[in-house]
Amino acid sequence: MKDTDWVLGDMVWAIVVAAVVLGLMVLNAYFQRVFRIEEEEEEQRIGLLGSDLFNRQRSAASQSRRPDDI
Repeated sequence: MKDTDWVLGDMVWAIVVAAVVLGLMVLNAYFQRVFRIEEEEEEQRIGLLGSDLFNRQRSAASQSRRPDDI
């Protein structure tokens, strides 16, 4: 009876460890996905800000008065 208890105890521990490892892998995949999405959104924001700044500079340059235009 003692041998079967020992084997069953080891099997329970193996199942618990496997569940923890799988849970950590799923959690890691989730956080990687979240960070990847945030990174893509940040790149899009930077791109929009860059194009907006570029458009403002071009607009300001076209509206500025230069001494030779006067």
